[in-house]
Amino acid sequence: MAKEQARQVGGPDGNVVLDLFVLHQRVGDLMEVALDGTGIRPAEYAVYSQLAAAALTPRELSARLGVTPSTLTGLLEALARREHIVRERDPADGRSYRVRLTDAGRDQHRNALGGFRRMLGRYESRLPVEPSVVRELLTTLDQTAARVVDELSSDSGYRP
Repeated sequence: MAKEQARQVGGPDGNVVLDLFVLHQRVGDLMEVALDGTGIRPAEYAVYSQLAAAALTPRELSARLGVTPSTLTGLLEALARREHIVRERDPADGRSYRVRLTDAGRDQHRNALGGFRRMLGRYESRLPVEPSVVRELLTTLDQTAARVVDELSSDSGYRP
């Protein structure tokens, strides 16, 4: 195996935001390897995993996954073409709909789950602290980023 070039994360000329961006790329690599051969891309797996737990509205899915509505639309269309989701009227709000996995979608999720769990187990076992500590810090980072986005957006008028 060839020696990998040094990544930016933790580099003396970096910063927290750049490090997180680079780490995001690495996490994508982890998920690509874990999902190899399943026919599911990492972003799609995120949708499958949320819908495996419960039917959700597109707004709920978008908020949970932190993706834009247009990105989510593309992901849902890919799953719909495979007949892995159905859209059903939301009984609580007739103007909206909920998305749920079909039986074929649940099978596809189960097929990918083994590789994902193997990757996650290896990754978490190599963390220097308990996964709950990492997740708590990630929650704080996410909340901080949201506040800064709001502050900068109110200054500039730009809304992501």
